[in-house]
Amino acid sequence: MVRRRDEEPDEQWRMTVNLLAVIAVLVMVGLGFWLLRELDAAKKAQDCLASAARHQCRQIGAP
Repeated sequence: MVRRRDEEPDEQWRMTVNLLAVIAVLVMVGLGFWLLRELDAAKKAQDCLASAARHQCRQIGAP
């Protein structure tokens, strides 16, 4: 198949957009995993504080 010269910029633009889309998806997946870890840590801290063994809970530092 012979490519015309006017098709090449469109192909390069599509490749650039696809690369940016892949990067955006990877960033969102990474942020999702981070958020899940933070929510799990907060849940564990709340569960510990709600239990009777409060003195064994990990201390949470104030910001």
